[in-house]
Amino acid sequence: MIPLWLLFVLVGAAGGFTAGLFGVGGGLVIVPTLYFLWHTDPVLGPEVMHFAVATSLACIVVTSLTSSWTHWRAKRLQFDRLHWLALAVSLGSITAVWLANWLPSQWLKLGFGLFALSTCLSLLRPKKESLVKPIPQRNELLGAGAFIGHLSTLLGVSGGAMTVPYLVLRGVDMRQAVVVSSAVAIPISLIGAVGLALTGPHGAQTWGYVHWPAFVGISLVSIMFANWGARLSQRMDKRKLQMAFAGFLALVAAHMLLY
Repeated sequence: MIPLWLLFVLVGAAGGFTAGLFGVGGGLVIVPTLYFLWHTDPVLGPEVMHFAVATSLACIVVTSLTSSWTHWRAKRLQFDRLHWLALAVSLGSITAVWLANWLPSQWLKLGFGLFALSTCLSLLRPKKESLVKPIPQRNELLGAGAFIGHLSTLLGVSGGAMTVPYLVLRGVDMRQAVVVSSAVAIPISLIGAVGLALTGPHGAQTWGYVHWPAFVGISLVSIMFANWGARLSQRMDKRKLQMAFAGFLALVAAHMLLY
């Protein structure tokens, strides 16, 4: 049987790499993996998705900072409306912390699978050049950002699975969308992790809903792999990057909805 610490290391490697490559913060890897590790645990099991979501958000603080720093040093961020999007996702994340404490774990699991599937389908839909819209303006960004921040915090993801497709469908280059997604993941994950840590039950290995051993093991490894993923994202063909992202989401959706 694989030791638990080694599983956390493997999850950290996979989560960090996908964070840098796709701009998703690793939550789409971390949450379903922690769910299957803990769903039979006598202590964590009854609220397994809450612990998985909060721990994932804590890990995303590290991976999103690492990915964003890599992009920032390379001067890849060229989205002049980032501050509006960051403000909106922060407000959405605050409201989600309150709601998460009221929702049962099974609802969070179902919602996670459905949102991954719908995002995958939106990326696979053929894109017609005549339908490409201009870069979204402030009011639209505020509305979309609040929704993204709220849902992302509930599901324990960075928002990249929604931010990236949204920006791509609104005329932003795929590679630039990944860079922006990494940046807005910082307020989403930080607010969500701290909020769920303060409102959840405290235990021997937990701070609220954040599981400390899992957070440390996953985060330490994810830093190096997030850097590698971020560099690779800027060398890949943008269409291939988009299709790889869609395939990744399809696997996650099947993982959560069928098992």
